[in-house]
Amino acid sequence: MHPRDEEIWREIDQGLRAIDWEAWFGCPEGADYLSLAGHEVTERAVTDLTAFFGSGWLTKAVTPPSTAGRASDTFVGLGRAAPVLQIFNGAERGAWVEAVRWWAALACLEKAGVPNLLAVRRDARGDVTQSRFLHTETQTRLALMGLARGLQVELEPEKAGGGPGDVRIGPVFIEVVTFAEDQKLRDYEAFRQKCREHLFVLDRGRDIYWEGDFPELLNRDDFEAWKKRAEQAAQQCVASGAAVDVVSRAGRRLTVRLGTAPMGTTLASDSGESDQGKRLVAKVRGKCAKTEGAGSAWIWVEDHSGLFQPPAPFAELSLAAKTDALADLFGPLLAEYGHVAGIIVSNAARRRLPLPPDEDALRPAARGFQRGLPLDRVRETVVISRRILLPEQTNLIARMCDSEATALDWALGKLGVPGGVASLLADSSTPPRASRLWTP
Repeated sequence: MHPRDEEIWREIDQGLRAIDWEAWFGCPEGADYLSLAGHEVTERAVTDLTAFFGSGWLTKAVTPPSTAGRASDTFVGLGRAAPVLQIFNGAERGAWVEAVRWWAALACLEKAGVPNLLAVRRDARGDVTQSRFLHTETQTRLALMGLARGLQVELEPEKAGGGPGDVRIGPVFIEVVTFAEDQKLRDYEAFRQKCREHLFVLDRGRDIYWEGDFPELLNRDDFEAWKKRAEQAAQQCVASGAAVDVVSRAGRRLTVRLGTAPMGTTLASDSGESDQGKRLVAKVRGKCAKTEGAGSAWIWVEDHSGLFQPPAPFAELSLAAKTDALADLFGPLLAEYGHVAGIIVSNAARRRLPLPPDEDALRPAARGFQRGLPLDRVRETVVISRRILLPEQTNLIARMCDSEATALDWALGKLGVPGGVASLLADSSTPPRASRLWTP
């Protein structure tokens, strides 16, 4: 990290300076991965994001509340996602490109005069929460995808029965659902990290490794007791050379062994995937009920729950298997709500370099798409639609999903930045991506 950025973030940490978009992106001298054009885009993004959200929005968004409340009501992760902080794990280029996409979508919508962008801005400013930010980001991203296809786009379109929707792209009316990880899973992930840290401490100076299961979520006293048993097991294993088990109250077994962990050794935990599926269906059902006055509607689910990421078993399925599983999950909802034209589930949490080739899964009841997005994000999208009604809308959505990877370069061109993402990086080469056009 550049010394100037270190100074700025030290002041932020000490409460001497409020975080703003300039600090969030980092000083130009530290962003040596950017070209001159990239630095100019950063300046534009800082100015425009500040204007859109308001000068104090970022500070509120990343600051945990001083009073008790739901953890999901804050977006402290947005602070951790700052490009200037990603330098520690080598992901600053990808984080910067993702932030530029946020800016480019907003700037393009404003330049195109898309109706009701001011209403979206008002909602984003008035509801400084993670869920609202993710909702706004999804609305504007979908609108940009529509613009890039040359379609008429409207934000907050009026429903046939009154009240606003989320976005209309050509003839397609879309309601957005953002699905985040629930508090139980957030708590368990934090607990599991504490378990990892304790095992890491026990490994120091010892030729041992662990396999098996993390314990279930434990209260403070039970966790301290489990840590003590793990410490005793490590000592016993070193002394005797024999494997030793640490068993939790729920019977979850962790084993310590002498030597180096064989390739593929993992520690497992309860992912709560079945509960995630029930929560997801319940949330989408609620949106289906609320859109009955909208006429024909599509439900777009932007998934941030961790369902598509290890250790969730769903994440290990092939694209075709994921497509089939989601079609089975949501098929009954389509049968129950005749006005819902289709349900789309999309996730782009996975990051990978080089980007994988494009992949399609055209299944009997749904279509799956995997696309690599600039610079290092992998988006998986499953479109579950009625097979008889509205085929032209289904094909329109499929074409949008297929060509999303090119939307950012298109937007940059509209904003007077020729050369796309590649021109903004000091190394003009971008990760390879196999790309092909989908045709209905």
